Amino acid sequence: MVTKNGDERTVHRLEAFSDIVIGFCIAEMGLNLLIPKTASALPSIVVGTNGFIISFVLISIVWWIHHRLFKSLFVLTPVTLILNFAMLGSLVLMVYFQQISLHLIAIADRAGEAVQLWLFSYSIVYALLATMMWIGLRVRWRMLAIEDLRWGLSRAILTSVGTFAFIVSGVAFEQVTSARDLFIAAVLIVVTTRIAVPWAVDRFTARRA
Repeated sequence: MVTKNGDERTVHRLEAFSDIVIGFCIAEMGLNLLIPKTASALPSIVVGTNGFIISFVLISIVWWIHHRLFKSLFVLTPVTLILNFAMLGSLVLMVYFQQISLHLIAIADRAGEAVQLWLFSYSIVYALLATMMWIGLRVRWRMLAIEDLRWGLSRAILTSVGTFAFIVSGVAFEQVTSARDLFIAAVLIVVTTRIAVPWAVDRFTARRA
């Protein structure tokens, strides 16, 4: 974390505020889980429960990336300050669009546009995280420990790829023949990048070592 004299407190407060907003997003999803009135209504909670699990995992990933970003890469500037607040706002919107999507799916209404908005809002979250990481790498390239450099570079690339994947998923959501096709494509992208990116980063950073 790079700060000027007197800015460390600002960075700590910014990180704490970010944790509060991320925690609020998870709590908001939990509060919207419905309690069935009867045992026969249990099947009706499947959609909401699955949506909560998916978003909980995704938001937890965002929190971990954000935590590591502030630990080793974050550079406090007016630009990164705005980017961080924009990322938090986009995360809240993501939860909002997810709730709309789940409601429309539960009542068997057309949820395509709402799901697209959910995917696009999450792509914005990833894009803003990636931008902050690339800024940190640019400023701290020569001073980072090798392990931090490897993590930062690999996560910046993976997050950038994730941004692209969410955008493509949003655009293609109503074009694919089934949700299974989209899920399979997403899994293939994730597996390929998770294998290829760390290998390429290790070879690249070995030159500096």
